[in-house]
Amino acid sequence: MKALLSLVLILSFEFVVAQPGGGGMMGGGGMRGGGQGGQQNQERQEMPEFDAAKVAGIFNYDDAEVLKKIKLKKKEESLTLEVRKAINTYNVRVNEIALLNKDNFDTLNVYVKAVRESQQANRGQNQSFDRSEQDREDDPRFKVMELVKEKTEPVKALVVKEEDKLNQKMQTLLDEKKYNKWLDYQAEIKEELNPKRPERNDSGMQGGGRQGGRQGGGGGMMGGGF
Repeated sequence: MKALLSLVLILSFEFVVAQPGGGGMMGGGGMRGGGQGGQQNQERQEMPEFDAAKVAGIFNYDDAEVLKKIKLKKKEESLTLEVRKAINTYNVRVNEIALLNKDNFDTLNVYVKAVRESQQANRGQNQSFDRSEQDREDDPRFKVMELVKEKTEPVKALVVKEEDKLNQKMQTLLDEKKYNKWLDYQAEIKEELNPKRPERNDSGMQGGGRQGGRQGGGGGMMGGGF
C-alpha cells in the first residue's frame, strides 16, 4: 500500500510540475522564484521510471553482500554455504514468480508511461480544469492506482510468502545478533526499493547517504525503478 500511495504522489507531483508557470505547488509564495522553467525541466528529467515488478516486491539479494552485512567470518565455511543456499533458493523462486507475471508487468509499465505522457501533453488543459469537481473515478491517477493494485497485490503476496520462508531459514541458521543484522539489511533494501518523489533543489537530499547503494534493486533482474 505504501508503494501505491507513493505512486499517486509521484503522479500528482508530475501533474503540478507540468503546469505552465509552476506557481501552484508552493502556493505562489515566492519560495520557487526565478528560473522555474529550468528547474521544472530538471525535475521532469529526474522522474524515475515506473517498474511494476519493483512495486510487486520483485528483487534479488546479492549473497556476497548479505554475507558482508551479517559479518560472517571466513572460518564459518559451513554456515556461509548454508546462507548462500538460502539466498539463492529465494532468488530462484522470486525469479520464477517474475517470469510468470512478466506480461502483466510489461503491460502495466506501458500503461503508466502512457498516462504520464498524456498528462504532460495536456498540461494546458489540465491547468484550466476544475479538479475539485472532477469525478474521482475519472481521474487517470486513480485508475492507475487501481490497476497497479489489481496487478501487483497478488504477486506481492507470493513474494511475501517466499520472504517468510527465507527469514525462517535464516533464523534457524544465524544467532540472534547476526539474524538482527539480516533483518536490518532487509529493511534497508526494501526502503531503497520503495518509490520516492524526485528530489528537489529546495527540499534537500532525500534518503541521506544511501544514494550510492544498490542500483536497480536486488540484483537488477527487472531493472529500472520508479
